[in-house]
Amino acid sequence: MKRTWKKGMALTLTAAALAGSLAGCGNGKANENTQTGGDSASGLEEVTLTWYIPGNGPQADTDKVEDAIYEYLKDDLNVRVNFVECDWGSYDDKVQMAIASQEAFDLCYTAHWSNNFYNNVSKNAFLELNDLLDEYGQDLKKLIPEEGWKAATVNGNIYAVPNMQIWAYQGAVGVETDVLEKYDFDLTTVKSLEDMEPLFEKIKADNPDIYPIVNCGPAELLNNYQNTLGFEELAGSKIPGALVYGDDEMKVVNQFELPQVQDFFQMMYEWNQKGYFRSDSATVTDENMDIQAGKSVSKLTSTYKPGVETDTKAKTGKDFTYQQIGTAHLSTSSITAALTAVSRTSKNPERAMMFLNRVNTDPELYNLICFGIEGVHYTKEGNYAIPVENSAYNPNQDWVYGDQFNALYREGQGENDWELTEEINNSAEPSEALGFSFDSTSVQTQLASVSAVVDEYYSSLATGVVNPEEVLPEFLNKLEQAGCNDLIAECQKQLDEWVAENK
Repeated sequence: MKRTWKKGMALTLTAAALAGSLAGCGNGKANENTQTGGDSASGLEEVTLTWYIPGNGPQADTDKVEDAIYEYLKDDLNVRVNFVECDWGSYDDKVQMAIASQEAFDLCYTAHWSNNFYNNVSKNAFLELNDLLDEYGQDLKKLIPEEGWKAATVNGNIYAVPNMQIWAYQGAVGVETDVLEKYDFDLTTVKSLEDMEPLFEKIKADNPDIYPIVNCGPAELLNNYQNTLGFEELAGSKIPGALVYGDDEMKVVNQFELPQVQDFFQMMYEWNQKGYFRSDSATVTDENMDIQAGKSVSKLTSTYKPGVETDTKAKTGKDFTYQQIGTAHLSTSSITAALTAVSRTSKNPERAMMFLNRVNTDPELYNLICFGIEGVHYTKEGNYAIPVENSAYNPNQDWVYGDQFNALYREGQGENDWELTEEINNSAEPSEALGFSFDSTSVQTQLASVSAVVDEYYSSLATGVVNPEEVLPEFLNKLEQAGCNDLIAECQKQLDEWVAENK
């Protein structure tokens, strides 16, 4: 799906809109607006927007790209952008530190699994966007389907802009193509992760120093496999409070008590003992490191999409083949896997929304952010962006910025990958709770205590460091002591109310 943008459209959302509504924005939802420079042709004073972004860390030429963005926008939005680029391993800590210290910033990536969206809403860290969207984000509001806005809504208020990308959860296992050929392994026969064990056994027997699969950081197996196991988390990532797909009674459960999850912990323990993944996986945050180094040869993803092979090669240097497993589901958590929020400390929330409106509807601006400067960082061949050799700007994570369907294709992707991705979104089986968002405000004490218990036990169970027969009962007992039943009861209460309102 390709969309076009006419720069003149922006003027209808800039000087005239601000003149008529700035006074009405001083409603306690943001700090006082400040400017940092001179006027543009549109009459707007220059401002700088600070945007926290996770990924591969700082790019060498980010400052040049920031300057190019300003040159592109100075005549209408008159916005400079300051990217705060963090690696995935440190992103949560850095953003949470900024939020806790009341640092003035404008935009940040958030999700149910990273820089936790729901926790931040409960902490009053993000601005309500309803009025800002109506005033400065009309194009954006029309662009994103209703399901997206429902997923980003808590207690009637929209708190983030969903990034248009793969919205469906579709599990898939990926293996280095050379490895499949060497062992003559037919990946199309794989229907579950357990079906990979014969291949892993052969790999380990031939290569004792190789770990057949990655199980760490963003690629932690249970986190990527929960859709295939048949449930979605409602109360937050790894927080007790889940719904089993197909449950007509809509009963909220502790996912760690589900038989399939307990069996999975047992399999992880056995795989750890067999050396199928690193024994120190719980402490590793880079999912691509061992694949790049030739120490691991396969991985699991929860969001298969057309072109995923290209993404994998760009990050690992290896050719991969993928096989989808399980059923694709569309849920609140699958949509909230990638969001952009406006910080409550933003001094320029109106301009931040104008900028988000533009990023998501202007392919030229979007590709500048994703690929850098044409002719400097990449060359354009048809609908493809080809990075120059040793490019000093190539974040390679278009989906964290906004509407990925505006992006040029990368080498190896098909000409219609975006259309195929949208087909997966449209054909995915919707969750019974699609659109429900849990508000944890009334159970913040329990949430903090439960989160501490999860932090203590989850990683060691999920990476097979401990025997679940011995440790899982202790984990479940401590969750109860921390108040997980209160969390589940409150989630059930809100879900029941939501069901009644949406019959």
